Amino acid sequence: MNGYDQQLKELLAQCARKRKLEASAAELRRQRDTYAARAEELKEAMREEQADVDRLEGRSLAAFFYNVVGKMDEKLTQERQEAYAARVRYDAAARELAGSEEDLARCHAELEELDGCEERYAALLRENPHRRSRSPGSSRHLLPGG
Repeated sequence: MNGYDQQLKELLAQCARKRKLEASAAELRRQRDTYAARAEELKEAMREEQADVDRLEGRSLAAFFYNVVGKMDEKLTQERQEAYAARVRYDAAARELAGSEEDLARCHAELEELDGCEERYAALLRENPHRRSRSPGSSRHLLPGG
């Protein structure tokens, strides 16, 4: 295979890779949005659970009531466990979100490297139209996107 055909082949492969990455990026954006929404929900739940703990540890009516009936330690332990569980769920969702953002950033970086490959392919075909039509394994069928 000569240099011209090799260049066409490489540019065609880049165009195919770019199309695949564009589809992957779209899916990664959907995943990221889903993870972001889930993380926000869990962050709010975590805040609510911590607020319950803070109310019991502070001077609230609920704290007074549980002290009077002798169930303060039990209730505070339960609320702390719930707050901890909410924090663990939020941390897991935040890690998933960060991972999807990293994957998306890698995908965008590779797309930037491939930017313009279709134009380079088309320019190479225009540059030497006689080579293309004379070669037995003509590259006409190799147009990107086709």
